[in-house]
Amino acid sequence: MAVLKVGLGHATRVSEAVAGAMQQTPKPDLAIVFCGYGFDAEAVHAEVRRAVGERAAIIGGSTAGEFSSLRAEPQRDSVAIMTLQSSYLSVGVGVGPALAEDPRAAARTALAEAQRTLRSNPTVMSLMLLALDTKKSADAARLKPFVNIILPDGCSGREEAFIRHVIEEAGNVARIIGGSTANDFTGSDTVQFGNGVHRGAGVVATLTSGLKIGTAMGHPYVPSERGAVATRTRGRTVFEFDGRPATEVVAELCGVEALDPAVFAQNPFGLKSSDVFAEYTIKSIMAAHDDGSVTFYAEVPEGAYLRLMTTDRDHAVESFRQTLQRAVQDAGNPRRIGAIVVFNCILRHLLKCRIEIDDLAIVREVAGDVPMIGFNTFGEQGNTQGGAIGHYNQTATILVIGDELISQ
Repeated sequence: MAVLKVGLGHATRVSEAVAGAMQQTPKPDLAIVFCGYGFDAEAVHAEVRRAVGERAAIIGGSTAGEFSSLRAEPQRDSVAIMTLQSSYLSVGVGVGPALAEDPRAAARTALAEAQRTLRSNPTVMSLMLLALDTKKSADAARLKPFVNIILPDGCSGREEAFIRHVIEEAGNVARIIGGSTANDFTGSDTVQFGNGVHRGAGVVATLTSGLKIGTAMGHPYVPSERGAVATRTRGRTVFEFDGRPATEVVAELCGVEALDPAVFAQNPFGLKSSDVFAEYTIKSIMAAHDDGSVTFYAEVPEGAYLRLMTTDRDHAVESFRQTLQRAVQDAGNPRRIGAIVVFNCILRHLLKCRIEIDDLAIVREVAGDVPMIGFNTFGEQGNTQGGAIGHYNQTATILVIGDELISQ
């Protein structure tokens, strides 16, 4: 017996996407909406709100490409909508404005509003107690009473600060997963949906659920033998590698005469995490500057040793398969998977196009014909295997929701 109803719509017309999603969920609790930057965001949100009713939470935002299990490949200038309906699911949504100017205030406001609007669900609490009482300790340890989906403005450049302050307020027990909203590279802002239309904000959606939920993050790269120490940095800008101008060292490591966006996209750097798994997280360069510095899409701590990363098609395919498998395992290996949400870096999308990788085929191989939705982001948020929470580049972070109760 299904305990989760999932609706899915994906079309170039908002009305068609909404109608498709609503076929399976007459009274949804949550609508996840990803749309092209060129859409009238206010009109998109208004049409979704009319369909789902006032009670449902709406989250999402603008993208650098939308994808779902209804389309063979990622789309541009479309609307993808997933609706979730379950008596075992409660959602609170909060919005923190002016993320770039004051990430601390944005995080505090968003989290406080998400917690205030999170309706108490006695059924979920009862299931949690039942699961703790009846499950083996190894299985009970995987229970996640709360999951925070975050959708920060991908043009803010302040995702790390936003995450830090969310953790300061909420603690590090609740899982964090998400992606930075994006645009089509023609605009200077992005759109966030958080029970309304926002720009320059950080959205937090807090889920409490009696459903099995899991998350994972992964990227398609392995470290090469080439690297350098970031000897002078500030935030996302590296002024020097190995005591020399950063641009000189990067050009040498990449084996090029001149630096440009194509070089940066195809030559990401990796920073080894300090947790027990010591996996590499990806830092990609955004731009080179006349003063010899380079700016990354993520913070680089001073003293960090960054390795040039490499990949091939076989490794990239296997890494996504393993990431999805870890998310399923993190959910407690539900026999029935209800929905999958993927936050995928736009630079990883470009890599997939170059080496011809089909994520949807891998999803179907691992999970079957499961409703899946996602978007190409300007950055991804999630946990390493060792539990370190971060903001990443060229990565996929995955949320798996089981059609199965935590007590099962």
